Amino acid sequence: MVKYSGYKGRILRVNLTNKKTTTLDFTDEFAKKYLGGNGFAARYIWDMVDPRMAAYDPTNVVAMMTGPFQGINIPTAGKYYMATKSPLTNGYFDSVSGGYIGAQIKYAGYDGLLITGKAEKPTYIFIEDSKVEFKPAEKMWGKLTGETQEMIKEEIGDPNLCVSAIGPAGENLVRYACVITEYRAAGRGGVGAVMGSKNLKAVAVRGSGSNQVADPAKFEEWLDWYSVEAKKIPSLVAGLPIYGTPVLVASINNMFGAMGTRNHQTEVFEGWEGISGETLKRVYWSKDTACPACPIACSKVFTVKDGKWKGAISEGPEYETIYAFGSMCGISDSGALIKTDSLCDEWGIDTITYGVTLSFLMECYQKGLINKDNTDGAEFKFGNDDVLVGFVEKTAKRQGIGNLMAEGSLRASKVIGSDSERFAIQVKGLEIPGHSARALRGMALGYATATRGGSHHDPRPTGEYAGVSDRKAVEGKAAWVIGTQQMTTIGDSLVQCHFLERLLGFTLTQKFVDMINPVTGFGYNLQELVDVAERILDLERSFNVMAGIRRKNDTLPKRFLEEPIPDGPSKGMNTDEATLSRMLDEFYGIKGWDKTTGIPTKDKLVKMGLEDVALALEKL
Repeated sequence: MVKYSGYKGRILRVNLTNKKTTTLDFTDEFAKKYLGGNGFAARYIWDMVDPRMAAYDPTNVVAMMTGPFQGINIPTAGKYYMATKSPLTNGYFDSVSGGYIGAQIKYAGYDGLLITGKAEKPTYIFIEDSKVEFKPAEKMWGKLTGETQEMIKEEIGDPNLCVSAIGPAGENLVRYACVITEYRAAGRGGVGAVMGSKNLKAVAVRGSGSNQVADPAKFEEWLDWYSVEAKKIPSLVAGLPIYGTPVLVASINNMFGAMGTRNHQTEVFEGWEGISGETLKRVYWSKDTACPACPIACSKVFTVKDGKWKGAISEGPEYETIYAFGSMCGISDSGALIKTDSLCDEWGIDTITYGVTLSFLMECYQKGLINKDNTDGAEFKFGNDDVLVGFVEKTAKRQGIGNLMAEGSLRASKVIGSDSERFAIQVKGLEIPGHSARALRGMALGYATATRGGSHHDPRPTGEYAGVSDRKAVEGKAAWVIGTQQMTTIGDSLVQCHFLERLLGFTLTQKFVDMINPVTGFGYNLQELVDVAERILDLERSFNVMAGIRRKNDTLPKRFLEEPIPDGPSKGMNTDEATLSRMLDEFYGIKGWDKTTGIPTKDKLVKMGLEDVALALEKL
């Protein structure tokens, strides 16, 4: 048992092949060195997984982790963390989701799960404190995620049981299949597909324990500080609580001209008002929902009350989904977006990659690279909402062109050819979300260098929107991006929502330290917390290096490098190859990575206490 609070001191290891479980105890030093969530998973996956193997190899690991914050009443930490080697990017990949299951893992007496092997038949895992059962899931195989969760709750006899499940997309190895918990998604990178490759349909957990903080008095002081200071942040008391993330549509489209439209052929969508937060609130809103222990309640349930998609209900769409389904596909009917969002949740598909892959194929159709003979007779035209809605199931089942869509835009471009990779809007195989790499210089560098590639939760765009960092500047941008990546890494290790960045800081600040120390008792200073983040980021990068990723992979789509935004408030903006190379040199120099290869240097890794990692890279 670790001496620090916020931890149980053990990880549950599950082998699906032989149906054996063991517990792995960790030390006080380990807890302080890696913090939790992101840090724990990165270390265990480095130790257990050969980065060069295929993602669907049975020895790949699905990590399901908590941080020190789960199971205590701390705002925005009602989440859990998943990680694996991705079938989409072939690198280290993680995804954070809302849901009570994170707290239940802690209450069951664990800080996380490490799942390996492959079950002989479809299986789900049921964990109740120290009891772990492997239960048959044949009757759930092929079922949608919501139905699966309900079937397991009924079988166990607990309507409040926490269940994380995959849908048919995961079973059929759609490379961006997700994991759904209470209609929240561990959405990106294909964690659900890796579960499917293991014949693992779901994980269900309940526990009878609790989680403690190190200094209750100091913790209460922090909560009092939060309750006062959070009310001073407009986005935390007005924008997000009232409209949710769709509130971003109007400003990103109209103020910044940075909302990718028709596969980023432009970045201003003329139909923005139909998919705006204001329209969704006025026409479609049913109720607010929230992650556990979250006072913001940014999630919204929307219902289509009339029209073509009447009856569709979804918790969402969020802003990123609105971008991917709406402006990227040229669709301004929110009803179609709500319907497709619901279908993606049920079939178990990442909405961003689905929408951006579809927009890529729509441009291929527009340019004559594919036609009805390739698209099951459908017109893959921008604005065709029947295609948006109708091809979710086909993608999940890998039927017809859905089989190509299930591969993501980069692999699809290699099949289509004809220089179509130019407009596959992805980095390292991961489709880019709704924050422009042309209008936001930090996101250009951030996407290029991120462990996951096209993720807005490695670097963050918020500080550039707020003007804290000049979105057009090149000088000093590397340091800014590094700072945002350190902040998100600590947030993912705590397994806490990044929306607190406007309160705590867009980069790591003393406010993070003041929040962490009362819970854990670590007594961190700010530099020690920065070192934790750098250690984790270097470990992730080293895993990717072992998987074959180098500086040449730290790049952007040719469209972004070579084609400035054609119109709107950000007209003329992009980051060309020379500018990106200049920023990469500065980034690697600050990080202590080799400027030629992008590989972390031995000196940096040793400084971070990663001597074994340095030795492994030396052998390359």
